[in-house]
Amino acid sequence: AARVAGLRGHTVDVYEQEDRIGGVLFPAATPDFKRELRKMIDWWAVELAELPTVALHLGHRITADSAEITTADEIIVAVGSEPLIPPIDGIDKPIVMGVIQAHTGGDPGMRVVVCGGGLSGSDLALELAQAGHEVTIVEMMDDIARDMLFLNRTSLVRALDEHNVRVLTSHQVIQVTDTGVVVRGPDSDLTLECDTVVAAFGVRPANRLAEQLTARGVAIHPVGDCTEPRKVGDAINDAFELALAL
Repeated sequence: AARVAGLRGHTVDVYEQEDRIGGVLFPAATPDFKRELRKMIDWWAVELAELPTVALHLGHRITADSAEITTADEIIVAVGSEPLIPPIDGIDKPIVMGVIQAHTGGDPGMRVVVCGGGLSGSDLALELAQAGHEVTIVEMMDDIARDMLFLNRTSLVRALDEHNVRVLTSHQVIQVTDTGVVVRGPDSDLTLECDTVVAAFGVRPANRLAEQLTARGVAIHPVGDCTEPRKVGDAINDAFELALAL
């Protein structure tokens, strides 16, 4: 959104609370098989740096009370999503870490149970297995990586099998213990002992800032995962169209 708006002559200030751009793309692109995603972040960095109309402010968190809000003619809210944590007994135990934490120095143990077999959970499972971890995926649906394109999913499932990742579909996590998880399958409950439990239950829109600004009568343009978590291509396309309409 900033790049296209800047190219069209708008003066754009981008405020990012982290010390880098890329959002969740950055940790998601840590495995080698996601190197094309890393190239996208590098490309954006170069493009924004070359635009005199765009100023990038890193390590700068914006809240509904921020003075920067009052001086803007247009406000684009692109704060992304936040983890979806279901009310599972023991989900707050120290043995549990999130997908992003696992990607960014969380140091998972040797035996890992990934709770959730969507795109992010399955990708992480493969990354950990390639690094030598013993990995089990627990997915409540009857298949994993249902949100992937068919060809990509076929390659991922094959790679998981080649790296001996155990996949338990049609199983639901019902409890996290100090030493693993208890899952409920079609026939019985099963206890999975492990060193680390990764919560990969999905995400939900991080819509608090948008709601606060809207409640104060501030006109905003929400875009990306903070409106509806989808794939990166959808977010890019929506941002492109938004910037063209400003």
